[in-house]
Amino acid sequence: EAAWKRDVIMLDVALEDQLRMLAERQDFSNMGRDDLLGVMACLLQDLGLSRSDASLGYGTELYSRLTVGDAGGMGRWTPEWCKHMLAACDRLSLVCSGLADRVAELLQSCADQLNAAGSKPGAVFAPDPKVLATFGEETARCLSERLVAQCLKHLQPQLRKGAGLGPWEVVSQGCKDGVSGSVAVLKALPDRLEPGLAPCVAVTETLTGWEDIPAGIVAVLLPAAHAVDVLSHVAIRARNQKVLLASCDDDALLAQLRQMRGSSIMLSVDVSGSVTWSTAEAGKKLAFEPAPRPKTLTVAKPPPPPAPILPMQMFGDHRRSLGGKSFHLSELKPRNSEYDIPVSSTVPYGIFEAVLNDSRNVEVREKLSELLEEEKWAEARQQVQELQLPERLEKNIIEALQKAGAPLPGDGSWQHALKSVWASKWTDRAVSSRKQMNVPDDVLMLAVLVQPLAFAAYAFVIHTRSPLATAKPDDALVEVVVGLGESLVSNSPGRALSATVGPGGRAIEVHTFPSKPDGVFAPQSGTHIFRSDSNGEDLEGFAGAGLYDSVTVVECPHGPVNYVTEPLLFDVGFRESLLRRLFDLGRLVEANFKGQPQDIEGAVLSSGKLVVLQSRPQV
Repeated sequence: EAAWKRDVIMLDVALEDQLRMLAERQDFSNMGRDDLLGVMACLLQDLGLSRSDASLGYGTELYSRLTVGDAGGMGRWTPEWCKHMLAACDRLSLVCSGLADRVAELLQSCADQLNAAGSKPGAVFAPDPKVLATFGEETARCLSERLVAQCLKHLQPQLRKGAGLGPWEVVSQGCKDGVSGSVAVLKALPDRLEPGLAPCVAVTETLTGWEDIPAGIVAVLLPAAHAVDVLSHVAIRARNQKVLLASCDDDALLAQLRQMRGSSIMLSVDVSGSVTWSTAEAGKKLAFEPAPRPKTLTVAKPPPPPAPILPMQMFGDHRRSLGGKSFHLSELKPRNSEYDIPVSSTVPYGIFEAVLNDSRNVEVREKLSELLEEEKWAEARQQVQELQLPERLEKNIIEALQKAGAPLPGDGSWQHALKSVWASKWTDRAVSSRKQMNVPDDVLMLAVLVQPLAFAAYAFVIHTRSPLATAKPDDALVEVVVGLGESLVSNSPGRALSATVGPGGRAIEVHTFPSKPDGVFAPQSGTHIFRSDSNGEDLEGFAGAGLYDSVTVVECPHGPVNYVTEPLLFDVGFRESLLRRLFDLGRLVEANFKGQPQDIEGAVLSSGKLVVLQSRPQV
């Protein structure tokens, strides 16, 4: 029995090798677009036989429905079909690269262990360290996932062309008159720009979405595979600093820019939303005045905390004790139940400092001070978890949580969530951002907004005034994902449903359909979320949104999303009705703030009810 099982496995390996060899002989660059679709189908079918991955299976199902199934009633190569196919291909690209990365990591771990064992005295086997140093990466290149990536490289530009999309996606236009700088090719954004490089046009390989943009960089250009969401931290930073931030799916264009390393160019965004450039005049030095070092920000010291925790009906009376997230929530006045606001309470400014100065926390306070002086940020965050909460604070928070209606675990895990928010004051990106903007540690304070976590079927962000270069003044940009908003605001891989929605009967323009492989969902029994609410989110010249953590009491499950029957993709009536409802919601909330443009985060419940979780002035 063992023999025939072995033979079947060897036959499977041989057949996969044969298919890979045949695929490698193909010249994808000279292949017709329908032939590319056929080759992709064969490669995906082969992968499905040897990869046990639910997300790959869902991606393949969506690809099959669009190519050999009913295609949702759309004609092949129509603009709408091409946009759907782009979403399917984007998901497959992310899944395949993730699988390849995991294989490379696993094999490299084994290679590193072998190398370490071989370097010990008396080892019977001494492998070549140079071979083992890149063993995982080199082996992963031989996987069938690489062939899928090669095929997608030629297929996706055809799909973008069919969808009427240019190669560029601009999330920050920079200065209206364009920007000028010297081209630098970088793997990632540095913490600080080297002297003499400013003004700099950074052509990077990747972005995570959490970076700060160093002074002196006037533009950041990157591959579409690493595009960032409009509400990611780096996108907000770019718009604040008037930095051009754009991604491109045309490797040839990015290759042209890389070849101009060291050259001075002028960049602008044309009326179609594409990035264009020209070479600066030879010998002409680019004008650049480095921004002066930001003045130390002075923030009015908040009063002593009026209570350990404040219910929402008291937010208005204690404005100086709360962050903008809490206060803006209290200013929302829904009429006729157009939308809901979750039951909310806030642990005000000063409570963390009061707990830290409590007599029971003397040793923790002294140790934390030492760690901060030594800039050991990870250890400092761990030290915050050692704090003991005073009994009165613990009792008041438990009462507030119980009133919110969500279940409260009896193991005290809510304390871990609260302390994690406080500890996020010293995450690497938060510390780096404050240093760059010259914000002293003692200026930055954290309140904590506590809410029951919404059972979201969908999460949304509404930019009531679209930041896109091609938008009309009264257009809104609406983004929607399946599940909770963490996958939207944290810049997780993949795209959201993104659409421009205007007033009246103006046609809705869908820019991208959702392709995020995984969604985040509320625990079945429900839970609370502790949201950071810093006084750094409302400081002039300092965008602190997204710098500090929000943490759920019970960890939220992640899981693959099946878009095959998802109405956001295939039910036009449902999609357009939802987008128009969200546009109208944005106008209602904007009017609530005297017409000031807003970034609104919220959830759509399975009942269809809209819930606004926060609204803040748009940046």
